[in-house]
Formats: sequence, C-alpha cells, structure tokens
Amino acid sequence: MDTDNPDHIEWLYRIALARAQEFKIDGVTWSLTQGVVKNIIPAIASTNAIIAASCCNEAFKIATSAAAYLNNYFMYIGTDAVYSYTFEHEKRPDCPVCGGEVKEIEIGKEWTLEKLMETLVERQDLCVSPF
Repeated sequence: MDTDNPDHIEWLYRIALARAQEFKIDGVTWSLTQGVVKNIIPAIASTNAIIAASCCNEAFKIATSAAAYLNNYFMYIGTDAVYSYTFEHEKRPDCPVCGGEVKEIEIGKEWTLEKLMETLVERQDLCVSPF
C-alpha cells in the first residue's frame, strides 16, 4: 500500500467505512483514515502558539537579561488557566535510571510477575521518583 496514493487511501477508507457501519461505529472519514495510515497527529493551533510565544519569551530574556532564562525543563498547565513552571532537572547519583548505579535484587524461581512488581514498589532504594 502506498500511503501517498489517494486511490489506495480511498480503497482503505471504503473498507474501514464498511466495517464501521457493520459494528455501528461513527466518525470514520477519509481524512481520519489517511491520518491513521500516515501516522498524522493533528496539532492544536493553541499548542503551536504557546510554544512560539515561549520561544520568543526565552529569546527576549537571553537578549536582554531581563530575567533568568529556561535551563532544561518547561511545564505548561492550561487545564483551567495559564500556568507555566520551569526548573532544572538534576541527576541523582543513586538513581537507578539516570545515575547509572547498579541495583541488585534476588528473586526466587517461584516468584510471579505480581510478586516482583510488589517488591519493586516496596523497596525504596529502587524507587526512581525523587519525591
């Protein structure tokens, strides 16, 4: 299948639409079919605007030294209002993920995956969260 060929997308759309009608699924469109096949993730215009504004703000701060500039992390929370927070992620030497320290754990042959997961949760020295 050539995902750039409209005839191929049209054929796939017809097949998907027939299946959707058979199982009473609404919302199958040619555009959505193409998006799934080509792995197209629609961007929200407001997200692009937030990123562009943040980049302009950082450029202004660097050019003018008006404020401390972003080091390595920016979090935007726009659920109820506009809020952003910046901080620098720090490497913990004892962190099994970013610190590179090897942690050993002995497990028995009779252990289930559930038992292993419980043990990993219980052992604080294996916790990767800094909190």
